[in-house]
Amino acid sequence: MSPAGRASTEIFGPLAGNYAAARPGYPTALFDHLWDRLPNLPPRAADVAAGTGAATSGLLARGARVVALEPSADMLAKARSRLSGEPGWLGATRARAEALPLIDASLDLVVVAQAFHWFDARLALAECARVLRPGGWLALVWNITDPTPFTRDVRDLVRLYSPRHGRPVTEAMRQTPPALAEHPAFDVEPPIEFAHARRMDAERYVAYAASWSYCGGALEPDRWRGFERDLRALIAERHDERPWEDRMLATLHAARLRPA
Repeated sequence: MSPAGRASTEIFGPLAGNYAAARPGYPTALFDHLWDRLPNLPPRAADVAAGTGAATSGLLARGARVVALEPSADMLAKARSRLSGEPGWLGATRARAEALPLIDASLDLVVVAQAFHWFDARLALAECARVLRPGGWLALVWNITDPTPFTRDVRDLVRLYSPRHGRPVTEAMRQTPPALAEHPAFDVEPPIEFAHARRMDAERYVAYAASWSYCGGALEPDRWRGFERDLRALIAERHDERPWEDRMLATLHAARLRPA
């Protein structure tokens, strides 16, 4: 596993509450796009690095049978409490993408949402290819913020308070990860983007910021308090303390496993 991946497990556990409360989900159109390609319906799927179950929830709503795999016990507990008992729920297991506890050729779909950048790409892709059936699909997904004057101001504020910690999800995620684009086991489709939005307010946005690895996961308490103070001031200035639309692009990189 990559050093970044080991660090992510340590960082995100304490953030699980804010992650579950404030992270966005994924648009129905993205799952519809995948369903049009799947050879078997309903699919047997794995949500790898499932976090608190945002993508798992979308898969279940579309009718998949899903196992959630996640290295952080705290994050996985949130996914279980949220989704256990839902139709299609196959359970949740602590596991890393580089060593999936699944048998060969057992899945129609593997989804990795907002997480592939933490993986050892070579090992993780080898595991995804191993557990997929020939003709099965791998979906790498990122929610990417639609730039606005407000989000650019937030970015500048983050740089001021957390200069040593880069933002892991950037515009670069709109391009197919090179490790996937060059992988001999997969036929890779061009990236496709799905615009979506959610209603946002000050309290939810502060909780959202607290779930970011480079803010809630990186700032010492005194520095976080300063960041939160300035963030609330920025929200008041830009949004006049009224709710607003938080717009983003869900970017999908879909790849079909070639026949053996």
